[in-house]
Amino acid sequence: MAGNIMKRLIALTILAVCMLCGNLPAGMAHRPIKLVIRDGWKFCREDSGQWHPAQVPGCVHTDLMNDSLIPDPFFGTNEKSLQWIGEKSWIYETIFNVPPAMLQNESVELVFEGLDTYAEITLNGSAVLSANNMFRTWRVDCKKLLREKENRLTVYFKNVFDENIPKEKAAPFVLQAFDNNDQAETKIAMYSRKAQFHYGWDWGPRLITCGIWRPVYLEAWSGFKINDIHIRQENVSSAGADIISTVNIQSARKQTLTAVVFLDSLQLFTGHLDLQSGINKVQIEGHISTPALWWTNGLGDPHLYTYRAAATGPENAQDEYSTRIGIRSLEIVREKDKQGKSMFVRLNGIPVFMKGANYIPQDNFQNRVTKERYDHIIASAADAHMNMLRVWGGGIYEDDLFYDLCDRYGILVWQEMMFACAMYPGSDEFAANVRQEVIDNVMRLRNHPCIALYCGNNENEASWFQWGWKQKYEDAVQKKFEQSAEKLFYEVIPSALHQADSTRYYHPTSPIAGIRNTPYGEGDIHYWGVWHGKEPFETFTTNIARFVSEYGFQSYPELSTISEYANPEERQLHSEVMLSHQRCMADARHDKEYGNRLIQTYMERWYRAPKDFDSYVYVSQVLQAEGVKVAMEAHRRAMPYCMGSLYWQIDDCWPVASWSSIDYDGKWKALHYAARNAYQSILISPVISENDLKVYVVSDELSDTEASLDIAVMDFEGKTIFQRSIPAQIKANTSECLAVLQKPQLIGTGNGSQVVAVFRLMRGKEVLSENLTYFKPPKDLELHKPPISMNIQKTSSGFVCELTSGTLAKNIFLSCCDDKTFFSNNYFDLLPKEKISITVATQLSQKDFERTVKIISLFDSY
Repeated sequence: MAGNIMKRLIALTILAVCMLCGNLPAGMAHRPIKLVIRDGWKFCREDSGQWHPAQVPGCVHTDLMNDSLIPDPFFGTNEKSLQWIGEKSWIYETIFNVPPAMLQNESVELVFEGLDTYAEITLNGSAVLSANNMFRTWRVDCKKLLREKENRLTVYFKNVFDENIPKEKAAPFVLQAFDNNDQAETKIAMYSRKAQFHYGWDWGPRLITCGIWRPVYLEAWSGFKINDIHIRQENVSSAGADIISTVNIQSARKQTLTAVVFLDSLQLFTGHLDLQSGINKVQIEGHISTPALWWTNGLGDPHLYTYRAAATGPENAQDEYSTRIGIRSLEIVREKDKQGKSMFVRLNGIPVFMKGANYIPQDNFQNRVTKERYDHIIASAADAHMNMLRVWGGGIYEDDLFYDLCDRYGILVWQEMMFACAMYPGSDEFAANVRQEVIDNVMRLRNHPCIALYCGNNENEASWFQWGWKQKYEDAVQKKFEQSAEKLFYEVIPSALHQADSTRYYHPTSPIAGIRNTPYGEGDIHYWGVWHGKEPFETFTTNIARFVSEYGFQSYPELSTISEYANPEERQLHSEVMLSHQRCMADARHDKEYGNRLIQTYMERWYRAPKDFDSYVYVSQVLQAEGVKVAMEAHRRAMPYCMGSLYWQIDDCWPVASWSSIDYDGKWKALHYAARNAYQSILISPVISENDLKVYVVSDELSDTEASLDIAVMDFEGKTIFQRSIPAQIKANTSECLAVLQKPQLIGTGNGSQVVAVFRLMRGKEVLSENLTYFKPPKDLELHKPPISMNIQKTSSGFVCELTSGTLAKNIFLSCCDDKTFFSNNYFDLLPKEKISITVATQLSQKDFERTVKIISLFDSY
């Protein structure tokens, strides 16, 4: 008997391995079939009847552009004249054939992974679906309506105004949205389960899209189908981990399946699954010994395993499921302590400081975000030593590829639900729609090791309690709205999360500190005293909470990016075109100069007046980098009290003056280079006060480091004024002050306008960290025209440029005629008589590079 059981298990295993490898005996396989419906689409405006070719997935704006029916909405002020597109309703249609084998299946479903937003769908003249949520996946049984030839699929998109203005008029009270965001007199964004930034934001245009924005396909199956598998991990350590799989299987009838689960080549499970007719949830348990753990960027390898499950049933019905998982333990630790209540990530038992940025959609037209663009942004985050990105609540639940890349690069994700800076309806219908939206998306995301936490919204409670909205309403309305908001974010969404993924921490709103009498010592903050409050950069050092999830400063994109939307005569700060690409307008006044004035205010404090527009653009980036650097370093010095620093924002959705560190064209601004320095694993961070200078060292390393702290003060010609070397024992995962120096001993009797302090943390000849400090703001430094020389050597991927200068060259900026050329370092200070090597990745010939390469420094902006 035991021998027969063993033979049967071996046979099951062999069969399952054959399934996973695609080597089934002839005639055996009968698997679910997918038919993607991407070809033959056309579209027309409802009131025109004129059809044009369409792209699916896509959106109406890109279809109109592709057919040369509208100009580029991003160029000049075209956005303004194209508002009619969002005010119209549109029809999409295609005709497709279905393979006979697909129609022979027991079940055939029509699946839309994304419809933007209000859509009525007919198949061969029969209404099959009414959709009202951009973020949901829609499935309908359609087998009875299908035929082999000439199936007509029609999608009618009703415009958001016809759908939502009646809701706004019928509402018991007016719902608020931040005036800089929904950029219209009548605000309707909050009534739509649609990306809120489509209605405009303080960094983005108002371009209200519609369309089939994610894939549409037919899915057919017989017998059974694996809908999904929730893969959980328990008791995780370097010694082992329990892998618990909850398999969601849809079965056409009562039956028994044979199944096997592998993790790479390790067999986690083999056995039988007994199913009832309908939806079945079956739990499978397995164990892996000495797993390779998944670590965040900088701490170790973000190791990924291939998880594969396969099942076979009667009548040769088969299905399989495959994904990549990382094995790790992760907690968001919220424990009371002497300073309030902690908020930090504990990964594989280690407290980890979160270094990163906020992420917004990379384009107003999502179908234009290619694999290459995704990889560039996530790789750039990793290159800057980031380990977390916050997927902000006014955008979209991102594409699968985004999370795959975060898994691969070791970038954790703070995942928000799609609510931002607004009051939302309190109806049961709205709540039910949101509940299913959360379930759909969390089921899609939950197996990714990168997902660290879920957050209910961006600034919804801050806007109600801090921005004066609450005071606009009578007590009865206040009470009614607070009850509905409490229900949505403290009941409906947590309940949906518990159903879809009970393993992760839920943060109900961001920020959570600074509102409802919650002190900075008990949560995350969004600090905008610098920028909107016009407070000096130094206040970044005192406005620190347990986690700082938003802060930032604006700059302009590079001139080459500006040239893509502004003709030469329009490249001046106050031109209509430049103002249309500066969307920070503060409030209901829509003051187009508001953002420019703030940049100007800070620039006057720190820098001399730039001589022309080109110089102004360059100095704005240097200013942004210097200001945000103050915050990044302050947050890291404050660990373990503060355990997270996410600046606003890493990317742009169009070419614009904004808070981004990478512009719309993918070019690193000065801020991204500064972030790479501030977020390095070991940071040396000097802090100047009125009388002294403190030198801090912050380490994210998991082991102690022996080094020496080398301090040198020199004048701008390279003459050494002060020099000292101090032995340094750097403790793992800490921040500490290594030295306190008196200013007079550093700069002598001078006023500090002609000297620079150089701090280097050395391990033998290796520079672990370097930072420069000046004793005066840049505008008061006595700079001279630096005699910069450059030696260019050809390499297989471009060039190496060696730069030297006889005097200090501050904020050197390298550029050339090719926008795709990447400089490994930029906006850096070159010390007198020292050499810096810059790697240049480019397709340019040496002749073209040498002819067009340009070098400027801060002195050249005067």
